[in-house]
Amino acid sequence: MSRVPAVRALRLGDIPAAYPQLRFAVRFSDGRESSHDAGARHPLAGTGMLVLAAAVARLAESDPGLLGERLTLTADHRRASRTGTLRRMDSELQLTVDDALSLLVGTGDGACLQAVLEFLAGRGVDLLDVARTVVTDGNLADTEVTGFEPEAGVTTPADLCTALSRLPEPVLGWMGQVFEPAGLASALPGFGPRTVPHHTVAGWEPAGALSGEPTGDLSQTGFASVLVLPGAAVVAAYLPALHQDGTAVTPLEVSTDFGTLGLSVWRAWTGPGHPPSTPLAPPPSTPHST
Repeated sequence: MSRVPAVRALRLGDIPAAYPQLRFAVRFSDGRESSHDAGARHPLAGTGMLVLAAAVARLAESDPGLLGERLTLTADHRRASRTGTLRRMDSELQLTVDDALSLLVGTGDGACLQAVLEFLAGRGVDLLDVARTVVTDGNLADTEVTGFEPEAGVTTPADLCTALSRLPEPVLGWMGQVFEPAGLASALPGFGPRTVPHHTVAGWEPAGALSGEPTGDLSQTGFASVLVLPGAAVVAAYLPALHQDGTAVTPLEVSTDFGTLGLSVWRAWTGPGHPPSTPLAPPPSTPHST
């Protein structure tokens, strides 16, 4: 049995029939749209970090020095985290807020999340309140963020597309450093730094899914992925963790479904029927502190 995603070269309009459980929304910069069940609410499934990052970026608008401030990642932060490689470190680590957000968006690192939340709380900031303001101001009517650690809340592919089309530059910079091997960007032309310019976030998978033996109740969980193709399109997708017959969706299926959709969007933009009206812009560089 192959362990390589069977990404297919499908027309965008054929995606719903090929992958009926895949909910998605696509908005092209020339006004075209495509969607399937895009108004159905689903768990944030990792996309809450978009709202979190947008909330930090909003704080930085009124406090330009915020992203350069230094915070300390401690043993307590590592013990409280459930994801990321930094929780396996033995010593304290100092890094800037900017670097912490880059790691959080790029890898989903829980220790960085704990450190950022504590740092902002020490400055009298409740980041969850700021995030809710971002949701309200963005007219994301079907999105609710009720927690970051653990992540809690709901959204829709349609709302995520709206959010993606309005992301501030710092967030796009953090997203531009992400390598996501199983999401919407996974089958784009090229590889690594030579992949077509895009922005995404680190993926999330239900507990146990990597081993193919899921644990716990997966009926209310699933996989989400987002993609920004600069100057071309924004894409948001969600795949429930269970098939309609109750069997678990495998990581290979997730990669296949998301990869096929992402490639279909790219082909729809660059194909002979719809050539790009504007060239793709390179991703913005992310500032690095010393």
